Amino acid sequence: MVEYFILAAAAFFAGILNTVAGGGTFLTFPALVYTGVPPVAANATSAVAVFPGYLGVRSAFARRSPPLTGSAS
Repeated sequence: MVEYFILAAAAFFAGILNTVAGGGTFLTFPALVYTGVPPVAANATSAVAVFPGYLGVRSAFARRSPPLTGSAS
């Protein structure tokens, strides 16, 4: 039961961290390994779990950002 709480807390704070600065895997990967998930499976699970958040944040920021115009020189 404690493992579920640890994973839920890590997922919640990873979502916040990914929205602000990225790097939520730094929270989810150790939490998964701590709860007994093998490291390779934890890495894959963490990567798949945070991917939808990247898409959501990208679309939200794309709507709020003005389009780029002109050259970057």
